[in-house]
Amino acid sequence: MWKLIALSCLWGLKYYLVASEIKNGNSTAFDYKGEFEIFKNNNNRKYLRNYDEMRGFKAFEENYKVIEEHNQQYQDGQTSFRLKPNNFADMSTDGYLKGYLRLLKSHTEDSSDNIAEIVGSPLMTNLPESLDWRQKGFRTPPHNQQTCGSCYAFSIAESIEGQVFKRTGKILSLSQQQIVDCSVSHGNQGCVGGSLRNTFRYLQSTGGIMRAEDYKYVSKKGKCQFVHDLSVVNVTSWAILPTRDEQAIQAAVTHIGPVAISINATPKTFQLYSDGIYDDAACSSSSVNHAMLVIGFGKDYWILKNWWGELWGESGFMRIRKGVNMCGIANYAAYAVV
Repeated sequence: MWKLIALSCLWGLKYYLVASEIKNGNSTAFDYKGEFEIFKNNNNRKYLRNYDEMRGFKAFEENYKVIEEHNQQYQDGQTSFRLKPNNFADMSTDGYLKGYLRLLKSHTEDSSDNIAEIVGSPLMTNLPESLDWRQKGFRTPPHNQQTCGSCYAFSIAESIEGQVFKRTGKILSLSQQQIVDCSVSHGNQGCVGGSLRNTFRYLQSTGGIMRAEDYKYVSKKGKCQFVHDLSVVNVTSWAILPTRDEQAIQAAVTHIGPVAISINATPKTFQLYSDGIYDDAACSSSSVNHAMLVIGFGKDYWILKNWWGELWGESGFMRIRKGVNMCGIANYAAYAVV
């Protein structure tokens, strides 16, 4: 008994020291198996089969080495962000891509889209250098989509919540589960994935969206249980921003509210992101596979909210380089008109 307690204390001390070292880019050789045990405890990770655990450890060890090397580069001033053994640290690239990046392309033509009337308007001038909707009071809890590919539902629901907050000063939590269950009629595929455009079309046609407390998120697709009488926000239309125009995003975030965007979340550095301004030349802008929410910006970066829990990134958020269409952040940005 006392040996177990002592071992636990030693592990805790070791984790503190190693976590401190790796955060600062100064990690040295250590026992990966011991760190893996700590990772499992911190993330309440359980494996059904020994094979799954062995596979998880192999991915963890490989990821940890990537983290060490990258954070040494950060320490040397060669990069602007750090990595950490977050909740995806036991996933191979393939497992991460298949399990979490499920943004789909719409099967319909773009001709029916509503182009936002922002470019060329007075809204494009006199924009602030920085803005953070969290500082204005729009503080929503961290969300975790878990193994359901529902990023499209979270992005659109929270974008609408942001507009409601801008108008009323109140936070109204809206149902992501309704979108997951019910938007299959418009081309989405539940937890297999969906698109922002399909989601907009569904919400416009169905007559509104319910509160999250009336239609709770369960991280799996179920039968559609939408009740029109319980709808609290109606989506009358939607608008997309001009492709690859980051100034238009800045204007929309300033004057409309938080904006849903699509992004390329493929790189290992995205998977293991910890903090700082994300800037990876390997993050291509040619394709996108994930949806997030722009809730603000600084002079040189965007502030994004993600749906992977508070252990990922900066307590569930990310800062990413602005002005270069990093990871295709400006390929498809849109907001609902409520």
